[in-house]
Amino acid sequence: MESEPLLPRRSSHTAASLRTQRAALLASLETVDWRVLSWLLHYPFQRADDLAVGLARWTSRATIYRHLQHLTQRDLVVHVLPKTPGTGKRLYHLSNLGLHVLAAQLGTPARALAHDWQADEAGLLRLAPRLPTLLSLQDIVNGLVMHAADALTIQGRRPTLVRWNWQRDLSHHFRFHEQRMRLTGEGAVALCLRTPDADGRLSASWYGLVVLSTDLEDERLLQLRLERLLCWRESPERWPVYQSMLPVLVLVHSSRQREHWQRAMERAVQKWRLAPLVGAIACVPLAESHAFNPWRLSWQTLATGASCCLHDLLQPVPETALPAALRADDATASNVEHILHASSPPASPLALPARLSRMLPGKLAGHAVPPVQDGLDEREWVALLAMRVTPSQWQILSLLLAHPLLSTEELAVFLHLQLKSVRCSLSALRHLQCIVPVSTAVGQRWHLGAHSLHLVAAANRVPLRSIATIPDETPTADVAVSLSVVQRGVSWLLQHIQHTAGVYSFFALLTQAAEQQPGQALCWWETGALCERRYQVNDQWYNLRPDALAAFAAGPRHIPFWLEWDRGTMNVRDLTIKFTSYAQYLASREWVRAHAAVPMLVCVAPDMAQEQRILRVAQATLTKTPGLVLATTTAPLLAEYGPLAAIWAQHPLPLHAAVSVGGVREHIFCDGS
Repeated sequence: MESEPLLPRRSSHTAASLRTQRAALLASLETVDWRVLSWLLHYPFQRADDLAVGLARWTSRATIYRHLQHLTQRDLVVHVLPKTPGTGKRLYHLSNLGLHVLAAQLGTPARALAHDWQADEAGLLRLAPRLPTLLSLQDIVNGLVMHAADALTIQGRRPTLVRWNWQRDLSHHFRFHEQRMRLTGEGAVALCLRTPDADGRLSASWYGLVVLSTDLEDERLLQLRLERLLCWRESPERWPVYQSMLPVLVLVHSSRQREHWQRAMERAVQKWRLAPLVGAIACVPLAESHAFNPWRLSWQTLATGASCCLHDLLQPVPETALPAALRADDATASNVEHILHASSPPASPLALPARLSRMLPGKLAGHAVPPVQDGLDEREWVALLAMRVTPSQWQILSLLLAHPLLSTEELAVFLHLQLKSVRCSLSALRHLQCIVPVSTAVGQRWHLGAHSLHLVAAANRVPLRSIATIPDETPTADVAVSLSVVQRGVSWLLQHIQHTAGVYSFFALLTQAAEQQPGQALCWWETGALCERRYQVNDQWYNLRPDALAAFAAGPRHIPFWLEWDRGTMNVRDLTIKFTSYAQYLASREWVRAHAAVPMLVCVAPDMAQEQRILRVAQATLTKTPGLVLATTTAPLLAEYGPLAAIWAQHPLPLHAAVSVGGVREHIFCDGS
């Protein structure tokens, strides 16, 4: 990370010469300079390309780049270069001197101005962990703005973009059913377009969008966010503009995450018995650049999953239906908007005081994270971590969040990286106290440390308790409190480490084998709470807890399957309970919500005797489950030949007669050709 220094002070400078230098600096500022400063006050951590899009109405891209360089040389703007986005783009924000200069121009105390716009040290520290998400959203907003006129052209009448605005990290408190609630979103966008009618007269119309995006796939957290939007739509404060609810855009990184959002929407509607939100969802590939057109993404409706066009969801809304921060009458934004829309340089600002209060001490300007917290609070430490962690290290943290206690070799397999590269990344993360090694009976394993849990929670704007376990009795020292946080589920997985390692090894073998076969791939796999299903039938609740749920692509076929990894510890009674839960789940038709066909049930036994026992119990239990296919094998066969070999005994259910598992075995993960 890099940063430009603040205005240098030398002992030889007198107060008079300093005032003269600052007066000359202020007199040299042009209209474009003031607009850049105002934009960076509104949106800290902007790339040069983002400023070019935001100020395109008033000046050219080349002019923006030139003035941005001059402002940096004059110490009014500084930049950081975090490793997380991975694009090598500098992120600009106001310097301490720049804040005071703009505050003097606006006639507002500098500290109050920085606090209102979150442009002080506290605001920048809060935004730092959010940079990967916010920068990807900035790309979406840039694309929406640049191509809005083309997308919203009606019958050949092309509108003109008059004004646009967007709010990052939307947060709003409201009351619903006498309860105080809070909705959150990654952003809200407002577009004002002037369109000529059939008679040639111009009319301005407002359009708005609420944007949601997260790296997490926990349906409970996704459902909570959608429920808050549903309740806000029905809250009394929106009754005057009830028909003008803004559409919701959900941005995901995979088709599986899209399914989680759509199922969360369905459950939120069922819980509150309300009409679903009007919105669309699309998968945004990570390889997309900042110049792509989001209007052309493959959008699906959030409620039904049907294909749709984004411009069909947008309807003109009154300005009062927009969030307060996006309206032209917002008191906080009025002074900044005046500078942005001014056609001539603003009047000379008031003289700056001789001593400027330090609202930006420069903690983000450090080039390394200290080996210990060394007086930093958790927020500052997390912000420094966010600037230091590389994209490949972020991938490791995300994988360990979903699947704790993976080994180094398994991480290399799932991330498709060289073992040496993974070891280097793990060493760096361990030095930053982000991961914790655990010695087990099956070798060294890794799980997230307390600092990385704070980082993940801050990056996704979720409570720490949703991904970690916090002890009730907290120590007195802040550092001890931080380190006492433990990743959720790790304790149970350690108690069953042999079983955990077996499940992980199955998917590692499947991933490696698929890499050797063209057209085959492990699409996704889930363990723990992500693959569990809790459902209700006739006022009675049931649970399905497979060891894993996954999907495998074999040519044109998409094969969903449940995995049961049996270590020989389950007797007939345990197996009966296990298979009965599958029979109840399939009989309830709950599987239709998530799958187009009944998933295959894949069982791995430690030996032939346990495999035969599994088959006998399945024959007795799964007699009323047509369409279910049971595939069994043994761990020795799996280890010797691999999961794609002809090692599986396949049994269509229900079984009408006893079937021996010692006969012919076949492939199950194949395209059927």
